[in-house]
Amino acid sequence: MNAQTAWPKGVLARYLTAGGATVDLTYRLTVHNPPQPYATLATCTGCVATNEVSQYVSRWGVEEHAPEIADAESRTWAQSHAETCRAMPKPTA
Repeated sequence: MNAQTAWPKGVLARYLTAGGATVDLTYRLTVHNPPQPYATLATCTGCVATNEVSQYVSRWGVEEHAPEIADAESRTWAQSHAETCRAMPKPTA
């Protein structure tokens, strides 16, 4: 039987790698009060690979907040990385 564990706080999505580790999507937050997301970050827990995508895009010289674009790009990268990463999960004590 495979028991599932709770995701770490702040994880938006999780992808299982070929080696059994995970690629976790989280938001990078500003120091404002309350903190606001400024980027979507994908981090592999088996290797050192990461991918950070800004939630702000510049269109015709105007900066727009577009978190859905950053989330979609990060999900694509995470899925691609998870399909090929053979790194094993880091052991716990």
